[in-house]
Amino acid sequence: MQKLTKALLVAALLPVMAVAQVSTQFIKGSWKELTNRARKEHKPIFIDTYFEGCHACKDMEVKVFPRPEVKKYMEENFICTGYDVFKEEFGMEMCRKYFMRGFPTYLVISGDGQLLDRSSGYQEPDRFMAFLKNNIVRYKAGKTLAGFGNSLSSKDPAFYRAMWDKNYKGGDKDEIAGYLAKQKDKLAESTFKVMQMTAVLPDDYRTFYLKNRGAYLDRFGEDLNINIMDKLLKQDIAALPAALDKAAFDVFLQKQQAVYRPEDWNYVQMYYAENYLYKKCKDVRAFLEFAAAHPDRNENRVRYMQFYLGAELAKDAALKAQYLKWADAVVTADASLENLQGLVRMSRGVDQAQARKFLGWVIDKKKSWGDDTAKEEAELKNFGS
Repeated sequence: MQKLTKALLVAALLPVMAVAQVSTQFIKGSWKELTNRARKEHKPIFIDTYFEGCHACKDMEVKVFPRPEVKKYMEENFICTGYDVFKEEFGMEMCRKYFMRGFPTYLVISGDGQLLDRSSGYQEPDRFMAFLKNNIVRYKAGKTLAGFGNSLSSKDPAFYRAMWDKNYKGGDKDEIAGYLAKQKDKLAESTFKVMQMTAVLPDDYRTFYLKNRGAYLDRFGEDLNINIMDKLLKQDIAALPAALDKAAFDVFLQKQQAVYRPEDWNYVQMYYAENYLYKKCKDVRAFLEFAAAHPDRNENRVRYMQFYLGAELAKDAALKAQYLKWADAVVTADASLENLQGLVRMSRGVDQAQARKFLGWVIDKKKSWGDDTAKEEAELKNFGS
């Protein structure tokens, strides 16, 4: 969103600065000005946080925000603003408030200052529109992530706020542990944010978190809670042998299934498989066999594992077939365009029926965006009926 640094115009309704953009009109203002305007117009606030030089941020600015359907929906339903987190103090304060470490990150805030939801990274138009529409549903239902207070100020310790200092060297684990040990409310905003800083949760926090995971999700959302889950799962894997032992892994899974919620289990077991079978034991075949037998609908894992495994899949036809078997069980027409295009390339010459299916989904997706599909349709004809 680098266009936010260009000439500013005065908005008519409030003394809030607005930016003329090819894409959606983004305004500038203080927290009070933005929330006042949101209440007056009965709209939530969409906040884009970015920095100059961020490729994903630039892609959103160039490829997504200017699209007519996106522009129209945002202007009709949101008060839109954006901040460079390295150049604007207001952007940095939002980083501290909402524990933002990767960009772009998108926040949706109610006129009362409550966080409705957040998301991050480059998002293709259909995914981004789904995020926006879901937030309008949440806004109308009054559903917020109430764990975060409704003002930018919060009672965060100095060592936490220092994370966003220019010369930050990392936190003192004893200071972090000491702070957590003193907290009476493990569901408090500042406590939850400091939990993000520790590599290993204290035992009492681990027990409390697993017992109250639903409450944490309701209060703080999925995005940050994934960080907590991954800490726990990484700690679990340390108990497994360094060399592949499938029998030990099976026993481990049976034991761990009793620890985690049923609704989390698909994510949990695939985390174990990726991080133990593939990363720790370096056994690609064992990982792919497990993944194909336990599909979890995480198409993003299929996408990035294609990147990691590309060289090995190119050399081993059996491994490639196993990868495509996994992809076929996980990936749907709603997958990202990047993923679908990669799968077309991967399956071409291996499984023509599968290649036709993925290519058909590419065409449907691009057509829904209003993009040209002549190249893909010509390729589809070459596959035959």
